[in-house]
Amino acid sequence: MLRELDDKRGELGQKSLGLKDGPREQNAEASKWAARRNELNQATEQLIDTAQDFKKLRDECNKNVAQSKRKRDECNELVSQLYQKIDSIRKQHNNHRAGERSITDLRREIDYLEFRQQTEVLSPDKEKQLVNKIAALQAEFNGRKEELEKTEEMKKLLDEAQSLRDQASSYHDKVINFAEMAQECHDQMISNFKEADQTRAEADAAQREFLKALQ
Repeated sequence: MLRELDDKRGELGQKSLGLKDGPREQNAEASKWAARRNELNQATEQLIDTAQDFKKLRDECNKNVAQSKRKRDECNELVSQLYQKIDSIRKQHNNHRAGERSITDLRREIDYLEFRQQTEVLSPDKEKQLVNKIAALQAEFNGRKEELEKTEEMKKLLDEAQSLRDQASSYHDKVINFAEMAQECHDQMISNFKEADQTRAEADAAQREFLKALQ
């Protein structure tokens, strides 16, 4: 009889310990998920901050692109005006031969063909034809320029035009560089926002596990 009482007392003691361990295990599980949730929320905030930084850099680069484009176009417009002035002076002095293309038209066509060469995908044969055409036009332009430079006034105008062309080329390089930087920043921004969405979703899942552990 006494042995039976002792056995029952032992069973009750084990059940009591089990009841005491239950809340402890529950709290440990909840703490684990709370820590994971907090870690993920912090990572999400950091990713969003980084994405916002890349967004600011992208917007700044785009402003620089617009500014450089404006300056490039201003220089090119001044160059065009100078070449038109040169052609006008040539006509006034009867230096313009019948059927001869103006230096303005030559320069415009060379620039157009060089732009095509840089931006279009051409077959080897078409590429060769284009290069040869550009070379022929450039030779004609250089020959015309040498003739004009014999006059001091013309030489001064041509030098000014070349200086402005160099500036326009420099601004064009800036346009390309800033545009590439803007694209890189945009890609980084999107990447960080996507990663933030992922960690936010994981944090929400951890929060659900945390609430489950409290039930």
